[in-house]
Amino acid sequence: EVQKGVVEVKSGNLKYRIPVEMDEKGPKTEIDKLAADVNTISNAVDAAVKNELKSQRMKVDLISNVSHDLRTPLTSMISYVDILKKEGLDSEKAPEYLDIIEEKTRRLKDLTDNLFEAAKASSGNVPCELTSIDLATLLGQELVEMEDSFKKNNLTVIDNVRTENTMVVADGKLLARVIENIFGNASKYALEGSRFYIDIRDYSEDEVALEAK
Repeated sequence: EVQKGVVEVKSGNLKYRIPVEMDEKGPKTEIDKLAADVNTISNAVDAAVKNELKSQRMKVDLISNVSHDLRTPLTSMISYVDILKKEGLDSEKAPEYLDIIEEKTRRLKDLTDNLFEAAKASSGNVPCELTSIDLATLLGQELVEMEDSFKKNNLTVIDNVRTENTMVVADGKLLARVIENIFGNASKYALEGSRFYIDIRDYSEDEVALEAK
């Protein structure tokens, strides 16, 4: 049975499990212990393969999303440059077109900066300075900064954030960026007129969770 199991695993069948006889102390014999260890290795390899496949899918999705995000302002910039070429800088709308191009250029710069930061994060080169931070205060600051964006998209913010027991250990700048991204996604992708709930809840005895929905 052990030989058969090793052959199955070697051939790629990571779901195969060798029968193991057990007693009150665990695997009954040394051979059963060996069989149990082979099964454990199969479990570990199977989990590693699944994680790698998931990672590859996430990379493909990331590349697709980034390509789309970069293409959007680029397409707009190219279009308005073409219009300016046709109408000339003396056109009445030339200042308006230039403002749009400037806005899209800034957007493109922000996207490339974020992409660079993501690349650094994935390589583990982002310094993390942990300090004691009031999560509720940080959330409040980000909500104020995003207020105009929420109003523009007719989003009603339901702020249920508590004021007690909200101190966390984190890097303030990195955590602020995470919250900014969450709020930005809500502003951009939520259905117009939606309600956006923000809450802090207990996650475990010594952890809290930020909940946005």
